[in-house]
Amino acid sequence: MKPISVEKAGLVDDFAAWGVAPNYARFFLAKCREENGLIMLEPFVFNDSIHMTNRHQWFVANAAFWCRVYREAESSREQGEAIASIRAIFYVAGMLGQGEVTAMIMQWWAITAEIHGLPSLNATPTIKHHSTFSGPEWLWFDPAELTKH
Repeated sequence: MKPISVEKAGLVDDFAAWGVAPNYARFFLAKCREENGLIMLEPFVFNDSIHMTNRHQWFVANAAFWCRVYREAESSREQGEAIASIRAIFYVAGMLGQGEVTAMIMQWWAITAEIHGLPSLNATPTIKHHSTFSGPEWLWFDPAELTKH
């Protein structure tokens, strides 16, 4: 598997378009790996600073990143992963009172609707599955197991 990555130049442009402050953009980039003009997510990324705690900035930085991932996706699976991430940012931002971020994502969604074909953020394509799940066993667990000692 390859790491999720985007072209650095495009991401920097998207940071500016989404209104990401330069210090937050630099911090985001520093938490990722850069290789051959690509910015790759590391397996574990977190904000270990004391002073960079502006929720709005983190939401727009992540929205910019995942919208860039969608733009550069090379397969429908990669597009699906990006759309799911954008949706997650949208709904968490809304629940945390980040109305400006949700409005920006809704605007992006409307502009790109012709490409992804989904009329709204809560819409999902209807696909009939004829096979059973064959993924890794660790994806299936009994939630009751979480409370056992």
